[in-house]
Amino acid sequence: SDVTLVVSPVEKTVLAEVAPDARVHIVSNVHEVVGSRRPWAERKDLFFVGGYQHPPNIDAAQWFVREIWPLVHAELPDVEFHLIGSKAPDAVRALDGNGVRFHGFVESLEPWLDSCRLAVAPLRYGAGIKGKVNQSMAHGQPVVATPMAVEGMFAEPGRDILVAETPGDFADAVVRLYQDEDLWNRVSAAGQENVNRYFSTETARLGLQELLTSL
Repeated sequence: SDVTLVVSPVEKTVLAEVAPDARVHIVSNVHEVVGSRRPWAERKDLFFVGGYQHPPNIDAAQWFVREIWPLVHAELPDVEFHLIGSKAPDAVRALDGNGVRFHGFVESLEPWLDSCRLAVAPLRYGAGIKGKVNQSMAHGQPVVATPMAVEGMFAEPGRDILVAETPGDFADAVVRLYQDEDLWNRVSAAGQENVNRYFSTETARLGLQELLTSL
């Protein structure tokens, strides 16, 4: 082939190591920046979405509910955590309860993107750009994520997104972002700017145009 397409700079680096003569070009996820349709004060709760035929999403849901959620729930007892996604095994369905609500497959994510105050992406392994993170950022919904979940996204921790690796740090980041309206507004705005700069339709169009012109 004349060129190989990948979705992130991390993958481009990997291919450069194993196939240094290959021509590799990045064409990443494409998202419309919808913007925040509800302010901080009109939002409540947290959510996570994932297709549970994908093992990293099963691990993320279980790790968050077992290790992180008890710490969050102790500080925010009136907050619920919503688990959304198709093809969930019994191990994920069983996480329902103690402030966790399992929904399974839903027709649209819009109600949770517009009403939940935060999204979480507690992924501990995997690869590629995480569309769930892009989608929340495009809707002005701040995200707390692991380093793995923001791999290759050009996102600056503390500005575009909050990043934490241990259960304690992750819970602290969730509670702080959930309660701090000024921080929430800053992260919301910066997340939208990130998606517009790196993952918009126009960015993808220009990248493909440059690629095709160079062939």
